Order: sequence, then C-alpha cells, then structure tokens
Amino acid sequence: MAAKSDVIKVQVRNNMETVSLQGQNCDPAEEGSASKRLILRVNGVLHDVKDEDPQMSLAEYLRSVLQLCGTKTMCHEGGCGCCVVVVEYDNPVKSGKRIIKSINSCLFPIGSLLSLKNHHVITVEALGSVKKGLHPIQQRLADYNGSQCGFCSPGFVMQMYGLLKNNATPSSQEVEDNFDGNVCRCTGYRSILDAMKSFEKDSDTRLRRSLIDIEDLKSCPKTCNWSYLDKVASCTDPAGGTTDMLFSKDGIKWYQPTTLTRLYLLMHEHSSEAIKLVHGDTAKGVYKRDGPYEVLIDLKGIPDLYVVTMEPSGLKVSSNISLSSLIGYLKQYSDQSPSYSIIARHLLKVANGPVRNAGGWAGNLMMKWKHRDFVSDVFVAFEVADAKVTISDIANVKTYTLMQFLDVNMQGKILLYVEIPKLAEDEKMNSYKIMPRMQNAHTYVSAGFRAQIRVWGKKQLVEYISMVYTGISKTFIHAVATEKYLQGKDITSNVTLQGALTTLCKEIIPDSRDPLLASAAYRKTLALGLFYKFYLSLLSDDAISPCNRSARYTLERPVSTGKQTFSSIPEEYPLTKPMPKLSAHLQTSGEAQFIDDILPLPHELFAVFVLSTAGNASIGNIDSTVAMTVPGAAAVLKAKDIPGSNTFMPPPNQVEEIFSSGPLLYVGQPIALCVADSQHHARQMVEEVKVTYQDQKPPIVTLDEAIEKKSFYPSPGPGLLVGDPACAISISPCKVEGEIRAGEQYHFHMETQICRCVPTEDGLDVQAASQWLDLTQQAIAGAIGVQVKDISITAKRLGGAYGGKASRANLVACAVAVAATVLHRPVRCMMDLSTNMKAIGKRHSYIFKYKVGFNKDGTLNGIIITYYCDNGSSPNDNEVGESFMFSDNAYKCANWQLIPVALKTNRAAHTWCRAPGSKPNIFVIETILEHVAKFLSMDPIAVKQKNLYARGDTTPMGFLLPYCSIQDLYSSQLRKVDVAGRLQAIKKFNANNRWKKKGLAVVPLKYCMYWSFGCYLCTVSIFASDGSVIVSHGGIESGQGLNTKVAQVCAYVFEISVENVSIKPTTTNTSPNSSATGASITSELNCLGVQNCCKLLRKRMRPVKDKLPPGTPWKDLVAACFKVKVNLTAQDWVWPDPQPRDAPQYNSYGVTVAEADLDVLTGENQINQVDILFDCGESMNPDIDIGQVEGAFVMGMGYWLMEKMIYDPKTGAVLNAGTWDYKPPFSKSIPVNFNIELLKNAPNPMGVLRSKASGEPPQCMSCVTLFAVKRAIEAAREDIGQNTYFPLNGPATVDAIQTNCLVDYQNFSI
Repeated sequence: MAAKSDVIKVQVRNNMETVSLQGQNCDPAEEGSASKRLILRVNGVLHDVKDEDPQMSLAEYLRSVLQLCGTKTMCHEGGCGCCVVVVEYDNPVKSGKRIIKSINSCLFPIGSLLSLKNHHVITVEALGSVKKGLHPIQQRLADYNGSQCGFCSPGFVMQMYGLLKNNATPSSQEVEDNFDGNVCRCTGYRSILDAMKSFEKDSDTRLRRSLIDIEDLKSCPKTCNWSYLDKVASCTDPAGGTTDMLFSKDGIKWYQPTTLTRLYLLMHEHSSEAIKLVHGDTAKGVYKRDGPYEVLIDLKGIPDLYVVTMEPSGLKVSSNISLSSLIGYLKQYSDQSPSYSIIARHLLKVANGPVRNAGGWAGNLMMKWKHRDFVSDVFVAFEVADAKVTISDIANVKTYTLMQFLDVNMQGKILLYVEIPKLAEDEKMNSYKIMPRMQNAHTYVSAGFRAQIRVWGKKQLVEYISMVYTGISKTFIHAVATEKYLQGKDITSNVTLQGALTTLCKEIIPDSRDPLLASAAYRKTLALGLFYKFYLSLLSDDAISPCNRSARYTLERPVSTGKQTFSSIPEEYPLTKPMPKLSAHLQTSGEAQFIDDILPLPHELFAVFVLSTAGNASIGNIDSTVAMTVPGAAAVLKAKDIPGSNTFMPPPNQVEEIFSSGPLLYVGQPIALCVADSQHHARQMVEEVKVTYQDQKPPIVTLDEAIEKKSFYPSPGPGLLVGDPACAISISPCKVEGEIRAGEQYHFHMETQICRCVPTEDGLDVQAASQWLDLTQQAIAGAIGVQVKDISITAKRLGGAYGGKASRANLVACAVAVAATVLHRPVRCMMDLSTNMKAIGKRHSYIFKYKVGFNKDGTLNGIIITYYCDNGSSPNDNEVGESFMFSDNAYKCANWQLIPVALKTNRAAHTWCRAPGSKPNIFVIETILEHVAKFLSMDPIAVKQKNLYARGDTTPMGFLLPYCSIQDLYSSQLRKVDVAGRLQAIKKFNANNRWKKKGLAVVPLKYCMYWSFGCYLCTVSIFASDGSVIVSHGGIESGQGLNTKVAQVCAYVFEISVENVSIKPTTTNTSPNSSATGASITSELNCLGVQNCCKLLRKRMRPVKDKLPPGTPWKDLVAACFKVKVNLTAQDWVWPDPQPRDAPQYNSYGVTVAEADLDVLTGENQINQVDILFDCGESMNPDIDIGQVEGAFVMGMGYWLMEKMIYDPKTGAVLNAGTWDYKPPFSKSIPVNFNIELLKNAPNPMGVLRSKASGEPPQCMSCVTLFAVKRAIEAAREDIGQNTYFPLNGPATVDAIQTNCLVDYQNFSI
C-alpha cells in the first residue's frame, strides 16, 4: 500500500469522504511556495501529494490512500469501465470555461492531474449515499433493476454523470454511444440503458418514471461543498518554481514544464536518459511493459500545445488535443470538408470514451512510431486524408507526411501539431474499421481510401487514389501497386474493378505468424472487400446493379428498444412484486462493500502469484534473491512452505497443487506467491523472481491433439444407451453424420478471484469470494493443517461468479491462507485480470461427433453422439457424462447412444460456467436438427416443430413429461412474433441484396431442474423488542437477487413489510456444510428453507395469536410470544430427496426467435430482434427474473458470437488474457429489439411458491443467435450455388462468419 499522504482536513467514515474544510488555509504564501505543495482536489477536499509517486494511478490513490473504495478496479487497461471517475479543470485556452470528462482512473497517473488548473476529481461517493440521499443517476439505475452484482455500477454511474455534466438532456443515441467503455456481465445491459435513457428529454413515459430538476444533474448537491470552489482555486494551479520538477526519487524524475522552451531544454538536458512524454498515459493499457523510463515529462501544462485553428488549407490541431476533443473539432468544422465527418466517425471507433477523453492523437501516433505492428486507426485516418505532422526540437521545426514520420528519429523531438487538409471538390474519401465487436475493440483490418475522379464523357477516370491499410502486416500501409494500376483507369468498367482487385490480391500478403491475429485469408479477403465497398461508393446508383448496391453500406445500428411482459399478483405482495434488489441503492452509490474494499489492517500484506511460463515441464529452480530486495518484500512462498497438504481441492478430489512442487501441467500454473506491504511491491517482486525449467516436452494444446494422442482421463461414465440407435440409423431412409465444436468461455466476473485471511486466536477469519464456502473451508483447513472448526469464512456478496468461483476460488483462498499462517499477518490477494485468465480454467470446450437417422418428413429415428470434452489439466470439475438429461432438449427420439470422452490437455483445469453441460448439449441437438433440415431442404423451424415432445411423452432418461407444454409454446410464439411474415420479408430482402443478408432462427427449450444435490442451512430469528427479522442462509448473493427473493418470501409468510427483514452475510458459522451456490437452484432452495422456518415460527406463535384481539400488530404479537417463552428462532436444513427414478424436480420450457443482419463482405453482424418466451412459473420477483433472463441470454450471445480464447499453439499459453483481445458483449452487442415475456398463468406445482428458476435455462436458447446468423450465411452461399450443409462452430466470430460466406473477389462486380 502506498505511503499515507498529507491529507488536508479529510475525514473518512464508512468509506465516504466528508467535505469539511474547516480550518483549511489556501493561501500559498502562508504555507510556503507552491512548488513544495502538490495539491489534488478530490470530492471538494484538498490533499497534498508531495510524498506520493506521481506515476501512481488515480485509482490506486483513491482506493489505497484516500480509502474511497466506491471506484472499482479490474482490468487495469481501460477496457472494463469500473474505474471511471469524472475530472473537471479549467480550459487551458478558453478563459472562464471548464473541461469536464470521464476518465479511466486505473490508467491516469496522479501526477498528470497536477498540470490541470483548478482540477477537481469527482468519484461516486460525492454524488450521493443511501443515508444522505442518492443522485438521480444512482436512484434510477437501482430502480430500473440495472444493478445485479453491483461491481460495475459505480463506473456506469460516473460515465453517465460525465455525459450529463456536458449535456443535461442527451438524446437516446448519445446515451447509447456513451457506454462504449463499460462492461456489465450480469444484466444484459438493457435495464442499464433504459435507466440512462430516462434522462433523455424526449424519453417516453415508460422510461421517464420521475422527472428531475436539470440543476440536480449539474452538481453533486449531497456531499460536495461546491461553494468553496472559488476559495481554493489557487491551491490547484499547476506547480510553479524554476525547475519544473515535481518528483525525484528512486532514479525517476517527473517534470511539469509550462512552456515549449522549458520542454525543449528538459529534453536536451536529459537526452541521454529514457524519456517518456506524458499526456493521458493510456498507452500503458496496451503496452504494459514499455519502459522503464528515467524521466517523465507531463505536457498538459503547456498552453501552446492546445491551439486549434481552421486555416484556409485545413484544420490545424496541436498535440495536447485529446481524441475526444479532436472528434469534436472535426464535427464542428464538418461544413468545411466532408472528410472531417468521415475522420470523426472513424476516430469514434478508437478505444472507448474515457480513453479518448484522456488519450491524444499524438500519443496514438507515437505508439505507431514505436510499435510498427500497432494497428493505429489515427494513422490510417490521417494518412488517407493526406495530413501532415509538424515536429520540433530545441533547434528545428519540420513538417512530414505520416509515412515520413515513421522514419524520423524522435529522440529529443515532439509532435507539435497535425494539419488535416480539406478535400478537393472532385475528391471522395471514406474509411472503414472492422472489429471483433461493435465497440471498444482493436481492428481486424482498417482501411482508408481517397480518390480524385475526372469525368470524361461516359467514363470516370481515376486521377489519383490513395489506399491505406492497417492490420495486414507491420510493413504494409499503402497498396502502391493498386494505386498505380488504377491511375487513369475508367471505374465504370468491370475490367478495371477486376484488374484492381487482382493487383491488390497480389500485393496484400498478411502476416500469418501471430496466432492472435485473424487468419491471413480472412484479412486478405476483408481488405479486398473494403476496397470493393469504396469502389462502388464512387459510382452513382444507376451505374451499379441493384443487387450490388448494398455492398457500399455498413450495418447501421439503431437505438435499442425492448419490451418486458410479465404478470404479478398484487394480493400476494411482497411475493411476486417486481422490485429492485435490496442492495441496489448501496451498489449504485458505491457503498456496497466487496472484499477488496475492506480497509487494510495495520501490517496487512498483499500477495501476487508467480506463474509458470512453461507447461508440460518441471521446475528447475526458483530464485527469489532479487525479489526479496524489493522495498516492502515479506516473503516468496513456494510449495515447500505449505504447512499442510499442497492441494486446493480436498479429498476425494484429485490433487491440484496450490504451488507446483515441480511438475508443471500448463503455462500459467502458480509456482510461488510474492507477499509484500503493498500490491505494487508484490507485483515488482514477481518481476524479479527467476525461474528455470527442465524436462520440457511438447504440450497437448488442442482437443484434436488430445484425441489423436488418446490423451483421455478415465471414462467419466458408461454414457447412455436407449433402444438400438445403430440399427435405427442403418434402416432409416435418410441419414447424416457430422461434427460441430463449441469453444471455451472466460467467466469474466468483474470482481476477479480474491481472498483475505486474518489470523485470530481461534484460527483464521477468511473473507472469500467463493460460491462454495464449505469446500473452501475444507481446502484451507487441509492446506494449513488444521481442523475445519478453526476456519471461519464469510461471503457477503460476490462481484459476479457464474461458476468461476465454485471450486476455482479455492486456489487463491488456500494460497492466502498459507501466507497468513506462515507469516502470522493478515494477507489478501486479488488476482489481476491477466493472472486470473491464465491461472484459472474456463468453460469446457467440446468436439461433438454425431450420426443421425430420420424419415423423409424429418422425424428422428436414431441418434448417436460422441462428446469429446476438454477438462484441461484436471478432471475434478468434469461435466461430460453428467449432463445427458439435456441432450434431447425438447425433441423426441426412440433410440439414443450418448458417449462421453474426457480429454486431458495442458491447459488450466476447466470448470463449471453458467449453464454447464446443458448449454453445449442443447447446442449439439439443435445443430443436428439444423443438419437434418438442410439435408431434406426443409425449413429447420418446421423440422424442429415436427419432433417436439408432447405432454405425457418419456425422455431418453426415462422421465415422464406430465406437464410438457412445448408444442403449444412453440406454435404460439411463432404466431405471436409473426415468424411466417418475417420469413417472407427476409426471403425478399435476400433476393434483392447480394452483399447484405438476413436470417431468422427458432430454438425451443426443455430444461431439467434438479434439487437433490443442493443442501443449505437456513435460520430465521425475530427480535422480541421490535419484531424485526434477521435471516441467514447457505447461499451466496452474487447478483442473482437471492437475498431479495428470500426477504420477499419471509415477509410474505409473516405478512410483514420487506423493510422489516434483514439478510445477513453467509458464513460457515451460521450455515455450515452448505453446498455450492449454482445450478439455478440456490435461490429456490433457500427460499424453501426460509419459508419452512417462517411456517414453523408461525406455528409456534399461533396459540398466542389466537388469544390476542384480531388485527394485533406484528410487533405486539412478537412481544407477547416472547413473554410466554416462545422460541423466536427457527432453523431448517434443506436437502430435498430425489424424485422417483432420479427424475428432475420439474422442467422449464421456453421458445426464442432471433433475427440477424449480416454484411457478407466483412462478416459484421447484428442481432436485430430477439423474442424470448420463458416459463418462469409464478415469478417471485419479475424484475429480478427478467434481469436474469436478459443477463443469461446476452452472456450466451457472447459465447456463441464473440468470446474466443486464443492459445499459443506451441506452448499452450493464453495469449488473450485481457480486454485488449478477449471480447465479451458490450451494450451495443445486445439485440436491437430485445423482448422478454414470462409465460402467464403458469404456476409450477413442483416449485417453491409456484415459481421456477431463471438464472441458467434462458442461456441455453442463446445459440439461436448463431443459427440466425447461419441462416444469413446460407443465403450468401446460395448466391454462388453453394447450398450444401456446413457446420458453424461456436464462437462464430466476425472473421469466421465472413470466411463461411465463401467470399471471392472474382465475384465482385459493378
């Protein structure tokens, strides 16, 4: 932890900063010169940071020094948005004006604030609190059910606050555009967007639930003493003095010059040292290992570098202008040149809003200068516009083209400004960026084109053309040969088009060595397709074939909409009442405390894992000598230091070592733990640990390699055999066989793996982010060699989990417990995102091989499926063979053979992930029905309907379906959303458009819900003094609304208000032996347990109640019971017995229809509409269940369309361990029109209070989005005569989709 700063009259209570400035004197003359006092203002309070490292991130300063923990951190690379804060400061060139912007505090160094005059950092704590009153943004986000786990909520609040401070009445489009840097894994975004769009002045009454005063949006009226602003203004002037030096320590100097002359002198003075020029410092989010630097010079205090002028020749922009400001100027002057709007649109696709707010165009170009493989969209946009940069040093000022700039020796030089010329009247320009995701993603290929066309009779001749690319290779920028070929050619001729494409095809040679990049073939075809788009855009409509005109346009996403349909029963309230989570307001205000928000104890230590860089090898030696010289170093713990058993999976599980004792199973396996007095020092220690390896062998990285080498775990079970499928297939008139794949998925819980252990006189007090406290308790006890009774674990809330914190949470918990035990000090460890993604396994990946026999009408006769499932380096969390009850989904077939094969690879052991087993099993049977339909040239929708179960049918597992309603739901949903009419419209659209296609798909669902493996201890206690109730249960609140439903059930049974019920944190002391939270049953079973407790208490209270007058208040009834010695505490141990023949407790049903748009040339796609009909029984809380349906579905969309894990094919190392290359859905990834209906009048007689689970079943229908895209691909293939079946593996990323379209430039025509 950083050293404590000199805080100027700041008080901290309950993590909320007060703003009392009593006694603060702001006259620098009385305190010494400004150069001796380095002042930051945070939430209206001044802090002297003269003793802090200016390189410290603002997030670390806020959390570790000021202990303002509302601001969260996760990725530390500006890619998740949970660290967003707002910064205000004086406009350096417009007197009296303020600049207000949101930034990623994880990237922004505190030293950078010091050059911003009258700066003011605003965090979520300043906006409001539950006790003092919430800001309207916080209130609405909670009220709209836009916060589930709550970890991301402060970031969304602050991002919206930054927007409203600049524009109090934004449009819906501006609101949606605003969240291109914020990730939410829980909600599916729709509820968040609805909450934020309610501030739009023209929002409909459904969104605008309450009106607010615009002035409330412009300020923080709850806690900030804004009237004090003028009095303290001079305290945050840029530091003065003659040396410009802010900091000099440990060989590092930080300067803050205020003139260009001082800057040149400093650069000349330190010309022999490594210098870093600092503006937004966002580059470290991409190139984390750049450096080290001895001299850092902050440029933001130099007014001359903020000048922007519109010259006759073009726009002149100085180098301190941020990307966001540049975009603003380009839009402002768009009437001067059409190219300015094009550049602005392109730059809006660079990174995200907070990064663009902090980072500048000059820094982006310098990244390209230093790293030639950097895919700089700024470079592409500037180069195609023929922009020129002016560079200066202490002696010279010179102007260069962008191409020349790449070869300039920049030592001692700075970028002064860029000049962006206007387009000539006969010039046309456009640019394109094709990304794995619509927002916040680096490019596959970006391209810019500018051409000058001369009309000569009926011909249009190319006078000049510029073709600029990035993403091909680090050396390929201009398509020089194609530019030369086109000169003087007539673009109305197909001969010219094909000649240019042929030339371009020859000169584009994509780099194929980097496994992180999309395939060379895709990038080449994409580059040709982008040129084709621009080529057609040069021609008028009447010159282009009608079917080709769509090639010119990119997919345009409209503002998203959605409808949520459900019913509730007011007479049963609070049960069935749609209401936000109980903790929603705490979450949106940033007051909800997660483990890393707990303030450190004196002498508390911080730990970071050392990971192996070799797999399928063994450790030679671990040298920690240098690591122990790092300031604050406490220990480097290894396998030999573990006092108990070296495994984080207690018996009877197979051993999984906490720290490798020698054998290394995969790259990324933990081999040691560095422990220090701060996380920063612990990270420094990790860099200094030297590890040697021996006995290295080629690892088994892929599933194909495992199958080829027969790398199998012992059989996970006998599989399933029903009837005689082989015979049924052989005698069937029709038969097909095939293979389909489903990849891995990182859980992407916003709170990464974390644990904190505090030694006590009774053993260890543990705060663990675990879904399974009983297993974690056993694991810790075994690791440190004590009895389970000595380990006390608490889990108040998790910042997301999705299965990733069930067994895998044990790794960090055991490591921290070992450290706390060995060192006799409190220790915490929060994995950074990269470590989490490398050390911890993901969702299991599969290869499915199948054979199917069927009749000519599509009815199924026999099915044989072999499931090859990658378990990674351990089979402990194996799921294959245990999920066959999902393999039939909703389809009847008399003959089945299901064969499970567990593969062993040199990857981290894979684990359960939301809807484990069920999601891939349902995907493969859906694929089979799709294959059958294609073979028969039938519509898959009809084939699926033909095979649906009927009421009274029996499943392959032998289970009767007495309540099966899937046939009615299926036909009802098809009618309700007009599938027939939409299919006709799609058919017409596809016939008229060669390069844009649409597709529609339907997926039904039968989801088996089992209770018998869940066990939880529930306790309900009533306080005699006032009748209030406390509840403890064995489940873990991780965003699913468990605590809220439990409170509703308790209040319903007692007939009291929910406000009288408090749910206490789950602990192993109050709920020992409880099973894992997961499988969608935890809410149900704990509600059942609490219901049983309440019924027992009501039974005890009944005799007393009968003696009291009718209508006696609850409080008086409780007091009366206490007086006659009634026990006001009840417990229930919930562990349901299995149903006969191990049948499911019940089945959930659903039908989902999805419609997709596809750009054939690029592979870009969007899901235009999704309509989900889901059987949730009689929902206990429709708001929560709708949120679960949406969140599950969107997470599933990510799995099927975006989230691809990438491994080094030679070593098995995870290559995309971060937000730069791993792409979960963002807010513009969700369906444009997202409609959810909970089935009405469908009480569940086998459920708790007639309800059904909602957390996982809807995710199993998310593959409908992949199939909708596949329909569009099929339409594209039909245009070139390719009408045969093809598999579309998951994830079907943008590049894979385009590749399956079989795009061939020889088919391009005018």
